[in-house]
Amino acid sequence: MDREHAGRDARAVEDPIAAIFDLADSVDHQTPKIRRMLRYVRVFVSLWLLLDFFLIIALAAIGGGNPAGAFLLFIPVIGLLLGMRRVSGSTARLVLLILVIVFASMQILSIGGLLFVGIVLVALFVLGFIILELMQDLRSFFDYFALRHRVIQRVRQADPVVYVPEGKDAVHRILSHLAATSADVRGVMAVPGAVAIPALLTGKTGLTYSFDAYVRQQPSFLWKTVSLGTPGFAVFVKAFEKAPTAEDLKALKAAIEDASLAARIPAARILVLWRAKGNESVSADAYEFLTKEAVRVRLRGSTFVCSLELAIERDDGTYDFIPLVLEPAVAPTGRPVPS
Repeated sequence: MDREHAGRDARAVEDPIAAIFDLADSVDHQTPKIRRMLRYVRVFVSLWLLLDFFLIIALAAIGGGNPAGAFLLFIPVIGLLLGMRRVSGSTARLVLLILVIVFASMQILSIGGLLFVGIVLVALFVLGFIILELMQDLRSFFDYFALRHRVIQRVRQADPVVYVPEGKDAVHRILSHLAATSADVRGVMAVPGAVAIPALLTGKTGLTYSFDAYVRQQPSFLWKTVSLGTPGFAVFVKAFEKAPTAEDLKALKAAIEDASLAARIPAARILVLWRAKGNESVSADAYEFLTKEAVRVRLRGSTFVCSLELAIERDDGTYDFIPLVLEPAVAPTGRPVPS
């Protein structure tokens, strides 16, 4: 625990709102230490799994068992443990866990005479593998928390009024705004052929979709070959003459997911444009969709998430964003942060 807070009474609260931000800042300060701890635990558990693997095979050879059978049974055990991570339903996870126990029991029997030691080693292997997977979930949570905290800080520090820049139409104006606020987008827009106004994109299903603007950065060679480096990013712009409905947004979400899968490039910003008159606003179900739904694309083992961002041009020359998506949604390398 942070020594600064060790002597305080955690129940004492003066200003709840300020206390929440202070607590978030305190946790963010501890994030590097927690990441190091998680790294050490993952390395330790990984080394133990490797050692346990050889111990089980050696034990089967020493105890007069079947070393080849013990080795081959690692394949279904590890495959089922990985499958438990991929499925979400509790019933499916329970079925896979039962199958893990069945194959682990067969592995114990393949060890031979040293049955008790075999039970301990196989049980520790399964437990260590589960712990390693849980460490990955915990690491993903802290990565999300750190990014979310930086975004909230920038929202607090940013100018609450965003003025619409000059431009011949809404599409060019929002692109000018992006170029002025995002160094990544500004750099990509300077590359010949990286911007299409308008754009016709063909999805993985074979359907063709129309967008008012499309900006893309191609993935690196390392990402295309071994899933390292940067996967690139894309910016989609779609303009509406009237307030978009929830059905419009659902159709746009499906189109972007389909087009992203075909291009193998994840979305980093999705701008939905609408010029409102007076105090016009979107419907309640459209607002709920904007604030709760997001485009999700799985590429080369990583799931990329990007919100649809409604940019409303007001009569007073300002933007309203629902929700507000800031530059940290794209990492400094230009890579959308995977979930």
